[in-house]
Amino acid sequence: MKRNIILKIVALMLACVFLFALVSCNDTNYDNPTKISFKSALSYEYLKTLDGTPITINGYMATSSPVDGSYIYLMNLPYQSCPFCLPNTNELSNTMAVYPQDKKKFDYTTQAIKITGILEVSRNKDTFFKDDYGYEFNFKIVDAYYDILDESELGDKSLWTEIASSNLITDIYAMYDYLYFSTHWFTYTAKFESGEDYLYPSDAIYFITESGAQFNYGYQDGYFDTLRSNIKSISETELEELLEIIDRAEALSKLAVSELQRGLNNTSVYKPVVKYSEQFKGNRTQYEYLSDDLQVQYNELFADFSNWMSSFEY
Repeated sequence: MKRNIILKIVALMLACVFLFALVSCNDTNYDNPTKISFKSALSYEYLKTLDGTPITINGYMATSSPVDGSYIYLMNLPYQSCPFCLPNTNELSNTMAVYPQDKKKFDYTTQAIKITGILEVSRNKDTFFKDDYGYEFNFKIVDAYYDILDESELGDKSLWTEIASSNLITDIYAMYDYLYFSTHWFTYTAKFESGEDYLYPSDAIYFITESGAQFNYGYQDGYFDTLRSNIKSISETELEELLEIIDRAEALSKLAVSELQRGLNNTSVYKPVVKYSEQFKGNRTQYEYLSDDLQVQYNELFADFSNWMSSFEY
């Protein structure tokens, strides 16, 4: 009888061990997650050190997150209808794709949330994950769940909420579209009724300076002054860094237009080159600016804006 009792105890212990192993294999380990921020996520090298490990981050769901709850776009701004991207690309910026645990869905909420999940990072900086909306990203958070944050945990968020409630960020992204065209215009090709499919410097000047043209808004008198006024209407003292970015954007805009005008029929500024065009499946003439200074300034300017955007944390 004693032997039978011992055998039953051993069998029970083995069953417990098997059950524990089974549960452990199916459950994600969230012990000691690393707290990351939108600012720290700007560094691919830093995120790579956390690949495959549990992390937490606070933010808000974008309203454009899939209605079926299969994943969400996490942002550090509330009330946003669309994820932010690098201008003229589908690459997410200041936005994170978050996927729930297996066979689970996310319920949408407008409240601030704390995400806990596993960070998954692409093999290298030039490879991307891609979702069914076409957005691309170097990293994503998987096997995730969220908790609603208590208001007392968020601190003073009045400034950020006021910015999010206005059209300011949308207006600044439109400004970057204008600057991108001004500083990268020669990469554009267009199919005209005449059959021509390349742009001259004079074409770019038309698109920027002609009343009613596609990118005229950034060339209009008072355009940058209006942006500055809108920023100051939110705060006269707390947004100096953003005002400085607008000042630099205006200076870059003037430089880009002056270089276009200087480049008319001047091959020392722009030179015609023949390149293969994937869009038109053939060789096409384009005009190239002989310096990369405009593009370098543009990239630096957007990097500083992205850094500013990511500085608000909850």
